[in-house]
Amino acid sequence: MNKQELFDLFYNYTISNIISDFTKNQCEKFGIYFDELIEWNKMFNLISFKNETDIIYRHFCDSLYGAKAVKEISSESNLKVADLGTGSGMPGIPVKIAIPEIKITLVESITKKCNFLENVNKKLEFDMEIINKRAEEIGQNSAYRQKYDIVLSRAVSKFSPNLEISIPLLKIGGYFIVHKTKNSVESAEEGIVSVENALRHLGAKLERIIEYNLPEQSLDYCILIFKKYKDTPTQFPRNPGIPEKRPL
Repeated sequence: MNKQELFDLFYNYTISNIISDFTKNQCEKFGIYFDELIEWNKMFNLISFKNETDIIYRHFCDSLYGAKAVKEISSESNLKVADLGTGSGMPGIPVKIAIPEIKITLVESITKKCNFLENVNKKLEFDMEIINKRAEEIGQNSAYRQKYDIVLSRAVSKFSPNLEISIPLLKIGGYFIVHKTKNSVESAEEGIVSVENALRHLGAKLERIIEYNLPEQSLDYCILIFKKYKDTPTQFPRNPGIPEKRPL
């Protein structure tokens, strides 16, 4: 399958299942992003994938379900959004392509990945803010703490630490959108029941769950949407490494 055929599949799947007003121009931006991912992945490991179709469905379409969630919870323009532990830019870059009017901050602690993100930012002619720091650090910085309408997260740490680094960045009334597999959410050790204490400490509640499947993927996926209802105590997030070592 050549690139044009691959992106025809991507476009048709997206408008049919995820975002009905997805445009050809947005699809072309994904083509630019795709080329950069393939090229940079030869130099260092940005993402894991079995084949090019895997990038389309497992990474691009999965990330676009995050954009669908954003559209469902807010019709406001100029939302301030942060993507924590963005890695190669997902879900943040796909969400920005799908909803260009958002103001997005990509947070990534690995410098080489930030270099890639800066490159994509230029290629796509975006104005994304890219921060080469750990989320725990910016969560205690008054320039970022409680400044965001939405925080995104995909494939970042375990559940409780993920909540601890994300919720402090949200304004009261803001939303944390996290990608999970259905199995992990239902797990007694790592699932939603395991983070009830963390949610009480951090001041957030589960608002809704969006379930979905992806072509050529064996797992069932879901997005969890949490709403922040009160100020997060100032001791959270704790210092880097502590949330993983001593989960709430």
